[in-house]
Amino acid sequence: MTANTDKEATTLTDRVHALVDEVLVHTPHFVVELDVRGARGSQVVEVFIDSEGPLDVDEVARVSREVGFLLDTEDLFPSRYHLKVSTPGVDRPLRLPRQYDKNVGRTLQVHYAKDAHNNTEITGTLTATDDDGIEITVDDETQRIPYSAIHWAKVQLPW
Repeated sequence: MTANTDKEATTLTDRVHALVDEVLVHTPHFVVELDVRGARGSQVVEVFIDSEGPLDVDEVARVSREVGFLLDTEDLFPSRYHLKVSTPGVDRPLRLPRQYDKNVGRTLQVHYAKDAHNNTEITGTLTATDDDGIEITVDDETQRIPYSAIHWAKVQLPW
């Protein structure tokens, strides 16, 4: 990809993100991840949304219809494209601090920087979150991990 093509892709992604934000502005929903990839005529727009409130299949479908309508109205893709709107699901890592809030009480596996030279992993119950980080409890011992140290964190299913 040339530098100009990279800039066009970033601009397109930014424009798509702005349209998605327009659909979500008066809802408790937010964008976790957005990706535009592929060549003209076969591009894929993938949007993962989450919510501070309920987010069921009907609501995801409504968001998808509205985003698709705006993409078509704005004519951002002069040829065919495929839009995928979904929730991240538990198999995808948590990306934003606000995602941690809704997972308090659940078991997380967290891979993080223990110090400047060492990474480590911990699996425990997410017991608290704030603006700076999380608290994970393992066997009645609580450890604080700043968001800036977390490489990835995933919800662990109980089965």
